[in-house]
Amino acid sequence: MEWDNNFIYQTWLKGLYYGSDFFKQMRSDDFYRYYEQIVKRIIGFPGSEVRVACLSDDHEVVLGYCVFNDSTLHWVFVKPQWRKLGIAKELVPDTIKTVTHLTKVGKSLKPKEWAFNPFLI
Repeated sequence: MEWDNNFIYQTWLKGLYYGSDFFKQMRSDDFYRYYEQIVKRIIGFPGSEVRVACLSDDHEVVLGYCVFNDSTLHWVFVKPQWRKLGIAKELVPDTIKTVTHLTKVGKSLKPKEWAFNPFLI
């Protein structure tokens, strides 16, 4: 669904920009313009999957999502009011061994055995 993609782009970009000291060094309009293309490429890459958590009685209410392919996690997001309920753990597959995007919060939640490699798609 198109609105899902827009929601994903907005939350991923905002979360990465404000959650990373590295990206905050850029002008925000440059970051959003250029990095949106990277997010679109990751989502459109063959084998990429998006899992969406929504309310069981109203599928229009998105709680969060996860973007991954094979054993690589690219991004996971849960709306603030739904955090600390295990939604992210349910969204992320057990096969994950590498993560490509890290924020300050993400670093604190990433299992030690997962590698970090920002160059994988």
